[in-house]
Amino acid sequence: MLVFYVSYCAIVVLHARLGGKLVAQSTSELFVKNEKKIMSLEKFCYMKMVVQFSVLVCFFIGLNLSCSTSEQDGAGGKLPVPDYAQSEMWYRSLEGAANKAVDVFYITPTCIWDWKDQSGQTIHYMDVTNSAQRSLVDGSNALAHALFEKSCNFYSPYYRQITMNSWFESEEVINERYAVAHEDVVRAFKYYLEHYNNGRPFILAGHSQGAKAVIELLKHSVTPEQYQRMVAAYAFGFSVGSNELAQSPLLKPASGADDIGALVLFNSVSNLEACSPLFVNNVVCINPVNWTVDGTYAPASENPGSVFFDSEGHADTLFHAVGVGMTNDRHTLLIDGLSDDDYYIPSIEQLFPKGNYHVQELNLYFLSVQRNIANRIDRYNNSHNHQ
Repeated sequence: MLVFYVSYCAIVVLHARLGGKLVAQSTSELFVKNEKKIMSLEKFCYMKMVVQFSVLVCFFIGLNLSCSTSEQDGAGGKLPVPDYAQSEMWYRSLEGAANKAVDVFYITPTCIWDWKDQSGQTIHYMDVTNSAQRSLVDGSNALAHALFEKSCNFYSPYYRQITMNSWFESEEVINERYAVAHEDVVRAFKYYLEHYNNGRPFILAGHSQGAKAVIELLKHSVTPEQYQRMVAAYAFGFSVGSNELAQSPLLKPASGADDIGALVLFNSVSNLEACSPLFVNNVVCINPVNWTVDGTYAPASENPGSVFFDSEGHADTLFHAVGVGMTNDRHTLLIDGLSDDDYYIPSIEQLFPKGNYHVQELNLYFLSVQRNIANRIDRYNNSHNHQ
């Protein structure tokens, strides 16, 4: 069985106003690799958007980066192993003291393509020691930081994430490469617990490849004692199969707005034809507006706001714009209120057809999820105060 998957940097989201509507695109939408070249902005920007070139230049660097690396292997390259005792291996170098009672350990989605080292060898992992590559991940970190910062101290490690190209390989190759990435995640999580957490409750969170990492941590790394301090796990835009649930006691799908220790997971489309072939075996989904799992529709009036950010971090909010239902047989959210054309990404159509909102999962329900984070923390605190 072949598994294909592409993940996109969540805030690598550029936006512009077209006829009063907010249009969101990732930098991956604006650049398509074609015989190792980048399609021109004028040719590919089919909506004729005006974009922030600082972000585009950053992504351009990432697609064509050359840097010295350590020894290579036949699979495409092993890079320097991150040393999580170095502050540079963490987003924002862990600026400031932890001043909140709860942490979030966040794992970023895939944000780079294959690239070549100085010898011309193709590399299938992020080089965490290269500041230009780290900057490609920072957009996703900034979005997640904005989502969690009201309630949590934010910890996000740079790791040797596998490239977008890797997800088009065979399942065997994907698993082999991802094992390197997940090894970093496990070590970072251990280092965080031993050196930064100080016994505080915590949340696990991630998007796409990062969501996979969250699920794998719960399956194989989080201990029962650690789980008792886990408020919740947010795995945005991935899947969990029935066998995984049966074999993994710490994978407990959320069933309401404030159950603690629960796995919050969802995938969004506007029509069933837009469901991704990547998630056909998924059996976990919750409506992130009304926090039900029975398919009850949440009209746009109940959705407090979808939030998008420009390259300078300025927020633009669509209030009460997106209604959310659910198809129980496909375990997928069905949304309305947006123009699929505005969010359509031709370069990933085979995986995320028109009407699939995988790239915008964090944006669409931003204010609702932000409130939910606080609600689950309150429930956790109340339950532990009465023990």
